[in-house]
Amino acid sequence: MGQAVEERLEGETDGGLGFHLRRAEQAIMARKAGAIRHLDLTVPQCKVLGFLRDGAAKSSTQLSREALVTSQTMNGIVKNLELKGLVERRTSPDHARVVLVSLTVAGIERARRATEFSDTIDRGLREAMPETDYALLLKLLDTVTEIAPTTAGEMAPA
Repeated sequence: MGQAVEERLEGETDGGLGFHLRRAEQAIMARKAGAIRHLDLTVPQCKVLGFLRDGAAKSSTQLSREALVTSQTMNGIVKNLELKGLVERRTSPDHARVVLVSLTVAGIERARRATEFSDTIDRGLREAMPETDYALLLKLLDTVTEIAPTTAGEMAPA
């Protein structure tokens, strides 16, 4: 870790881990949003297109789980993508109450272009820091993901 980062962390009294994680995520998402603006897409819409890139149709429920959003939020995203002609919905042949979402031809092309922009930004972030720092960052984030559900310090019910 660089000296400037260590000095800032020593004096850090506000904002916990969650604050710093959200701040980093927001910075990355803002950069991606700017890069894809000319594609007439939002970052959440790009995520959905990416989830459908393999060609498999998915339900809104599946997509909402992958995107870590509510079903209601996903329904809005899918509706907007459908209005843009990038996805289509059809009833599942296996379950009449399940609606499947898949990419249109235009959606396939837009997903490809959006993924290129996103990958370029991710690659740029990775290349902007020393390889050892990047590897350590990923390791630490994986550790947080592993231990957060079981870590001590939960508050007792009132």
